[in-house]
Amino acid sequence: MTMLEVRNLHKKFGKKEVLKGINLDVHQGEVVVLLGPSGSGKTTFLRCLNFLERADQGQMTLDNQLIEVGKAKEKEILAHQRKTAMVFQNYELFQNKTAIENIAMPVMMAQKKSKEEAYQLATHLLEQVGLSERGNFYPSQLSGGQQQRIGIARALALNPKVILFDEPTSALDPELVGQVLTLLREIAETGATMVLVTHEMKFAYEVADKVVFMENGYVVEQGSPQEVFEHTKEERTKAFLSRFTNQFAV
Repeated sequence: MTMLEVRNLHKKFGKKEVLKGINLDVHQGEVVVLLGPSGSGKTTFLRCLNFLERADQGQMTLDNQLIEVGKAKEKEILAHQRKTAMVFQNYELFQNKTAIENIAMPVMMAQKKSKEEAYQLATHLLEQVGLSERGNFYPSQLSGGQQQRIGIARALALNPKVILFDEPTSALDPELVGQVLTLLREIAETGATMVLVTHEMKFAYEVADKVVFMENGYVVEQGSPQEVFEHTKEERTKAFLSRFTNQFAV
């Protein structure tokens, strides 16, 4: 079943066209990894998927609900956003709220759950991400890896149809990257539908169901990890992947 379908998505910032007609299908339970050089449009595309940025034209169908992005009304956008959750590169936690509050508050606000229900869910998710003992800590008292795991727990709490990850390990010290990637693998194994921007090639090869290579606002190549990494068709993809031979050789 197709969970998210994107057709002919365009986005400009001023005169600069950043997305030039992107098409993508994401099936239920699929892990889709977006690769590409800086400036290729990956993060903009991800942000357009849940209207953190508004694309100029195109269509998106999420959970069988079609939305014309250029004409979408506020009510349609809100309904669409409630089916997605974003995990940010720099965590984006509320600094004046504890870890458990960071998880529980969006549940109470977006889903109108009671405080008791929200905190019960947050407690469960703290355990799932391995931070049960850090529930009453503030973000400033947590490592980067711990903050990112709280960010992931917050996204999971919303029970979204699709979770979007914008380079979730890029702001972390190298020794902390592994713990977040391990958590992402565990989430993937639960059957969550995920779209990730990442430069972690080994993770992409081992965990992704689909790899999409973007450059200059276009999808250049897409396919299974084996197709994209081992049987690369496009020279631009080969040139990009060659930069990461020290991280992962196929």
